[in-house]
Amino acid sequence: MEIINPRPKKFGKFLPNVPLPAIREKFRTSAKINCKFNEFSVHINDPKDIKLIFEMGFFGKGNFSRSYPQYNNEKPDILRIRQYDKRMEWASKNPLKFRNNKKIIIVQDSDGEYEDYFNELQPVYSVDRSGMREVLFLSLEEAFFLAYCVEALAIEVESQYLDPDTLWASFSKCDPYFVCNYVAYNYFRTKNWIVKPGIKFGGDFLLYKEGPSYYHASYVVILDVFHEGRKRVEALTKRSMDNISLLCLNRLCETAGKELMVCEITLPEEVDYKDLTNVTIKEIIINRCSESIERS
Repeated sequence: MEIINPRPKKFGKFLPNVPLPAIREKFRTSAKINCKFNEFSVHINDPKDIKLIFEMGFFGKGNFSRSYPQYNNEKPDILRIRQYDKRMEWASKNPLKFRNNKKIIIVQDSDGEYEDYFNELQPVYSVDRSGMREVLFLSLEEAFFLAYCVEALAIEVESQYLDPDTLWASFSKCDPYFVCNYVAYNYFRTKNWIVKPGIKFGGDFLLYKEGPSYYHASYVVILDVFHEGRKRVEALTKRSMDNISLLCLNRLCETAGKELMVCEITLPEEVDYKDLTNVTIKEIIINRCSESIERS
């Protein structure tokens, strides 16, 4: 695959730590990070662990922040009135003995845009006593990659730590797409791509060079799963793979300055996470042929 030059970010947050290659040696000589599995995703609560996991590989997504998890942030958060009311409602139903009060700024709701909204904003300074704080959520494929390949996580369910075999069975039961997602995730991670969810562009994954702090995503990846004998697995097909659908998605990717990649995965009847050599992966780049461009 010929790699296109990604667009660098003008005002990106350049983080000091290096990504994945250095994380292996670090964690092989130190304690693993504790996290919990809630039958949907894996989450990390400790701010120090959140900082370490995210800055050394861009793993996970914060539950409050849009792009970068906010850990040990002393600046007051800006909340809409409805957000503040929801937090207070949650706090009244979940009483805690000790809560960390945090300074916040409350502004009006903005369900509709109008010209004088910012002139009539009238922010109010207050204190959030709900005790809710930033949590880092990992997708199942991220969690298994960190737990098994990197050996950085200790995943807990009801005070019991799960071994890789149990994790594989639990994740596969929880998400029917987990096996094909993990196979693709492992494949691109081992090729030094930073892999993030691609749902906002209609894909399965986004591929970043070095990370979203440095560059915009280069590729939108969609998965096309087959069994041996080139028989498409309809149960694992998330979208229509006809030409019109692919062309529509390709136009969307072109508008966003990215390329569309179809990742064809050929799976055996039984996938062994310890040996993925019998899994075949093929990369297909979708390009639109423009007659005006070809003539020039």
